[in-house]
Amino acid sequence: MFSRKLTESPNATITAWDFIKDNYDPDDRLAVVIKNPHENRVTQRMDTAKAIASPDFQKWLRDHNERGGEIYLTTNALMAESSTRTRQDVLAIRHVYLDIDAEGPAVLQKVMTDPRVPKPNYVVNTSPEKFQTLWKVQDFSIGQAETLQRIMAAEFGADRAVVDAARVLRVPGFTNHKYGEPHLITAQRHSSEIHKPEHFRFPVPEFASDASNLSRTATTKAGSSESKPNKEISQSERDWAYAKQRLAMGADPEEVVQAISEYRPDKWNPGGYARRTVEKAKAELNEGNSPQENVRSVVDR
Repeated sequence: MFSRKLTESPNATITAWDFIKDNYDPDDRLAVVIKNPHENRVTQRMDTAKAIASPDFQKWLRDHNERGGEIYLTTNALMAESSTRTRQDVLAIRHVYLDIDAEGPAVLQKVMTDPRVPKPNYVVNTSPEKFQTLWKVQDFSIGQAETLQRIMAAEFGADRAVVDAARVLRVPGFTNHKYGEPHLITAQRHSSEIHKPEHFRFPVPEFASDASNLSRTATTKAGSSESKPNKEISQSERDWAYAKQRLAMGADPEEVVQAISEYRPDKWNPGGYARRTVEKAKAELNEGNSPQENVRSVVDR
């Protein structure tokens, strides 16, 4: 992390650049996503944490935010040469997080007082009674992080659809324009510790699979001589594979739509894209196709 000391007071004001400097290594490659529904535009830019925290980059973000742009940042570090933001691009897990969007104060109270989890490093107030909690971590695999987030979300009542390692979350210091009344996103810092898997006393597998059946990893037909593992699979195909897997396991279609929509803010209409993807997956399953079949098809037309 950057060599910058922050006050331990949970009531201290946390700026965007302080938040970035305290949560990432200077050379971490991150993705910034700016979604502006008024201009029907989604902008994604990749750069190092040091560059994103710089005055010029922050001014550029503030200008977009003042024009109605919603500002998001990846929770984890990406591969050095990444030009996309997918699960396969994640280099290092920097955070475990929860997205609390229903019964916010009550859920947050459970998180903050449960002895099975350490105090979050940050609690971000994203909108009235909605929060994100972040723990700075190390020595987590992608599978471990996503599994732990899924377990904690179910245990505490957070959003179970928001568990992806490549997720973008809101950044304190900017304004959330989503709900009519502008809301300044604030953060409280509760800890400076960096946590390891053993600090979370939940039954998380020591080597949780990074390609589990709950993750957005494309699948191919087992033993197929026609499978081409070296051929690049698009993110749209991974989204479709994810939808088929979740539906085949009995997940609520609306939950899957929400998960894909939240995961793909880069789409012009994430909700419409997600619904088309789920409807296509449902149609394939209704025709009797196995969810483990080759997923080579384009769903984003």
